[in-house]
Amino acid sequence: MTAYLLFSLNGVRYGVEARSVLEIAWLPDLSPAEEAPRYIAGMVNMRGKIEPVMDLGLRLGHPSRRYQLSDSIVMLETDGVTMGVIVSEVSDVVVIPAAEIEPPLHYPEQPPELVSFLTGNAKVGEEIVMLLNVSRLIHAPALPEPGVGVNPPTCPDAMERAVFRSRAHNLMQTVEGQDAAATIPLSIIQLGEEYFGVELDVVREFSHLRRVTAIPCCPPHIAGNMNLRGDILTLADIRGLLNIPPGGSAAEVMVVEAGELSIGVTVDKVLEVIYPRPADIASLPAAAHADMNEYCKGVVRHGESMVGILDMHKILAEGGLEVEEEV
Repeated sequence: MTAYLLFSLNGVRYGVEARSVLEIAWLPDLSPAEEAPRYIAGMVNMRGKIEPVMDLGLRLGHPSRRYQLSDSIVMLETDGVTMGVIVSEVSDVVVIPAAEIEPPLHYPEQPPELVSFLTGNAKVGEEIVMLLNVSRLIHAPALPEPGVGVNPPTCPDAMERAVFRSRAHNLMQTVEGQDAAATIPLSIIQLGEEYFGVELDVVREFSHLRRVTAIPCCPPHIAGNMNLRGDILTLADIRGLLNIPPGGSAAEVMVVEAGELSIGVTVDKVLEVIYPRPADIASLPAAAHADMNEYCKGVVRHGESMVGILDMHKILAEGGLEVEEEV
């Protein structure tokens, strides 16, 4: 039996042998890679060593897609060569018996010279997982491309780019004196005159606020709907939950998810990402409870001041943000 790391990309489940995995990290900002194949998204400084990062979707022949803050890179190593691959979500490490793995399917239309990146298809519970050959992913020659050059940046949105850059800076640091797994990535946002931290594990992405459509007969905290790349996103203003005066100049949207609920939270600004350790997070001062209320679960230093850390899971579950439709 062999252990595999499972992850998803474009809604499809894949697996690679766990022994090939060196590290998993949030997708950072990538430096352009000159004269690289199109499927190389860029380069990253990984603990002082420059490593290439592959767009796995492009490598497998999928259309290009916009990268998101929820994406990760899985650093793989085979035959002494290291390369990162961009995936949507890393799920688990499982042991798959050989009896549950079937050879990859072959089709008559496939040319004999076509490189197959699959080693087999595995049954994992009720799912079918496609198992990838790491050596072929890294070493197999690229198909002829119409042009070769510098690939576009990881994310053209300046607001999200700041988050990617912060991650890249964190990955540059040497392992000495740092335990990356023990840090808690927080995005610092502004609401009115107040600043808050939001844990990135609930943040899917950030976007500019635009073309808001009002929803009739909704409570005041529902700002309306927004079309986000073809999906209708409900927008909520959480100022009231946090005892912040209404109004302000919301210009950005923070898309948050918890369980089945996905909603856009309007914010004035998204500033940066910080990486405090659990020991850096303090309890709410007793005098601050009335102002910061039950939806903050701690405070952390940001610059010269302390900011509250929002409990987004509680806000989504108990803040009454869902729109109840009556038939």
